[in-house]
Amino acid sequence: MQGNIISLIGSSCGCSQTEAREYLDSEIRYLRELQEADDLREDDMETACLNLGLDLDYREYFINRLAGA
Repeated sequence: MQGNIISLIGSSCGCSQTEAREYLDSEIRYLRELQEADDLREDDMETACLNLGLDLDYREYFINRLAGA
């Protein structure tokens, strides 16, 4: 699924696969920081989707990443 999400981000921002991966990694790092500070909310994952130009259905992807799946 990560390859697909990278392609979607790249298409959304008109950037390279490398840049798309960096954007995704940055959002995941930020969500983990919120999680570690016990300040993570559901709308934070929605914001991550919107920041990356992804459909809100991808919230589950972020939930799984934060759960270590």
